[in-house]
Amino acid sequence: MQTNVIMSKLSSMLSWVTKLAYLNGLWLLFSLAGFVFIGFFPATVTMMAICRKWLNGEEDIPLFRTFSQGFKTELVKANLLGWFFTAIGIVLYLNFLVLQANMNSVNIVFISAFYLFVFLFILALTHVIPMYVHYHMSLLTCIKNAFIVGLVNMHISLAIIVSQSAIYYLLFSYPAGALFFLGSVLSMIQMWLALRSFKKIDNKMNNTNQFEQATI
Repeated sequence: MQTNVIMSKLSSMLSWVTKLAYLNGLWLLFSLAGFVFIGFFPATVTMMAICRKWLNGEEDIPLFRTFSQGFKTELVKANLLGWFFTAIGIVLYLNFLVLQANMNSVNIVFISAFYLFVFLFILALTHVIPMYVHYHMSLLTCIKNAFIVGLVNMHISLAIIVSQSAIYYLLFSYPAGALFFLGSVLSMIQMWLALRSFKKIDNKMNNTNQFEQATI
């Protein structure tokens, strides 16, 4: 009996390893198919959406067909979302270079404001794609809410940052592991943690709706 349990757990673990490797391969394939510049963001959004399905119990979806359909659907909006944040990141980096070059002459208030904005930007990054695939909201609403949710649930945002950094360092210490698992493992961890934020939001919304209905 115990042997059967162990074999069942091993089989389940190997199944997940295979699925994560396959998902990571699809992410790389579709990113390259879009010459990275066009393909990376829709491939990443689609990968995150599949991770969400898995975490919600939809484990038997046809991966290639689901990924292909999701990639086509998200081609435009995912690029708009991704390049918007990329543009902000580039501007922040250029400002950082200017600050470094003029550190002695720049007001401390300006420096503090800059690093505060960088911090808020990173918090938004922890939730923006999971929020987009979870709520299917408009891009502007998603961008605005990502800042708010990232700040309100700062402990989860920090957990995402720390866990992502640790996995990134671990996998890049073993390049073969990064090739097969980097994107999919990072996405699963980020989505799993972000869903904790969304669960709190959904519970608050449900409680509010129940209160409003009770007072009518």
